[in-house]
Amino acid sequence: MPVRDLDALDPTLREKGRAALAGLPARAERLLAGGARHRELGRLVRDAVIGEAHGEPALLAQARAAMEALAALQLPSGTFASGDNVDSPPDTAFTVGDLAWAASMLRRESSLRLTALQGQLEQLLARTAPALVAGGVHTPNHRFEISAALARLGRLLEDPRCTVRAEQWLAEGVDLQADGLFSERSPNYAVHVSIPCLLVLAHELDRPDLADAADAATRAQARLTDARGMVETLGSRRQDRRTLFDGGPLHPLLRAHAIRTGDPLTARAALRTQDRADELAALEVLALGLEDPAVLGPLPDPAADPGPEQPEVHVLAESGLVVVDHGVSRAVIHGGTDTAELGRVSSGASDDPTFLRLAGRAVRLTDLRISRDFFSLGPVRFERPVDSAAVAADAAAHGAGAGAGAGAGADADADADADADARHAGTDAAAGPWRLRERAVGEYFHPLAAEDRRADGAYALEFNGRFAAAMSFSSRDVDEVALETAAEVRLGPAHAELDLRAEGPAAALCLLLALEGGRLEGVAADAAGRSIPAIGPDGVGRCRYVGADGETLRLEVHGMADSPAFYEPGEAYTVLGGTDLPGGDHLFIPATTAQRLRLVLDL
Repeated sequence: MPVRDLDALDPTLREKGRAALAGLPARAERLLAGGARHRELGRLVRDAVIGEAHGEPALLAQARAAMEALAALQLPSGTFASGDNVDSPPDTAFTVGDLAWAASMLRRESSLRLTALQGQLEQLLARTAPALVAGGVHTPNHRFEISAALARLGRLLEDPRCTVRAEQWLAEGVDLQADGLFSERSPNYAVHVSIPCLLVLAHELDRPDLADAADAATRAQARLTDARGMVETLGSRRQDRRTLFDGGPLHPLLRAHAIRTGDPLTARAALRTQDRADELAALEVLALGLEDPAVLGPLPDPAADPGPEQPEVHVLAESGLVVVDHGVSRAVIHGGTDTAELGRVSSGASDDPTFLRLAGRAVRLTDLRISRDFFSLGPVRFERPVDSAAVAADAAAHGAGAGAGAGAGADADADADADADARHAGTDAAAGPWRLRERAVGEYFHPLAAEDRRADGAYALEFNGRFAAAMSFSSRDVDEVALETAAEVRLGPAHAELDLRAEGPAAALCLLLALEGGRLEGVAADAAGRSIPAIGPDGVGRCRYVGADGETLRLEVHGMADSPAFYEPGEAYTVLGGTDLPGGDHLFIPATTAQRLRLVLDL
């Protein structure tokens, strides 16, 4: 069998690939020394096939030992013993995917020495099939993982039960939003599960519609990939929502998509993530190259980078994200978390109250939040951002006044954000203003009606969106106290402005800025030692955040209140003694609902 040629790869990626191949024996020995989990053992078998197919010595003994270890981990049900997900079909499906890929490749590449393990490998896989055919899942992405494993098994074992079950899962549809993100909105699970599994399913079941969905999802991740190769996560509903996602693991999918489709945007994202791709990502590229040798070839011409006069705007309306890139700076506006709808902070839901990010070369405002002293409801969580200028223009085009458009709700404005990438062209469109709103409500409950009273005082334990009590809240009349918060964000090259207003009862507010890449200068300290802008004789607050190379973020605050600084994460966190305070250097800006506040940021 001819050895695959890596010479067409970028030199850095080529060397990573060769290093990964050369390191396979040592990595296999480490895993087999003890304590390896089933997913690591399955990956060892897959990587052994990749290695021999690229001219490395066959890891025959190591692959056999890995399969024996897997057999020892296999439960009577056919699943592999794992961590806290006990007797788990979806966790087992991850390992089955690697093993079935290896078995299929060995059938195709009959000259490999590892084909000696084919019978043992297929027997191991056959024992997993009943559990995957009958088993359930936890999360949206698990449906694709288990379906892809079943589809591979169906072809490999010629077992129609596997194919029927895969198609049963797929009959639920693909949870791809119109903006190209899956319902979990997570780059981590898109990269490691949903996109690759949809591509497998498209191939195994001859479903080009699934390949189209995978392509749309890949391109959406490209839109969220910055010049450093980091992927935005503010809209994510999964564990990756607290920090940017390193785009290295995304590189293989971006590369394959760009080469197959010629898409310039994806090609640019592939270049941006290439240096972040580690040896494991390089092995993924080599695995894809065994299925399609073109993946190892050169990338197509990439899209041009944005600049101050040619900014790039991406609106992902369903996910509540707006990305505005001027080249010299990149801003992200965010709103539309799930917290208001669910009435709680929850695993699997979007809850990040950060509504603005601004990044320069190295200095970054990673989080801008607004805290308030209002019924322990936590920080302001805005609805989806709305392009005020676009809404007004659309309203005028349909014969309505601009004022009518400006008053539309977030759901109505989602339609106005369709095809937003195409519509937002040029510096004026990128500037906005982008409008954000939130209406938060505290409640006071009235006595129960006579027919709802109980002599024993035993009423239903209910959760009212803030706390629980045995008071049958749903049966009581309610007085609402509302606080409406409105913000407008204007953006330019290395520039952002925030105009903040609130309507409702008098309440303390406080902006929190989490910063990275520099040090605060020109700040004052409140009584608790928290950093706040120093107020000058003109009543304007000012300070700087200075990076090591001299890059400086200058802040100017109009309407800053003379009150204590604070961050209130809300009762959802404090009842557990926790907080969602972001990391980094913290700057606080006290404010009040009674006074408009304007914040100007310049890099």
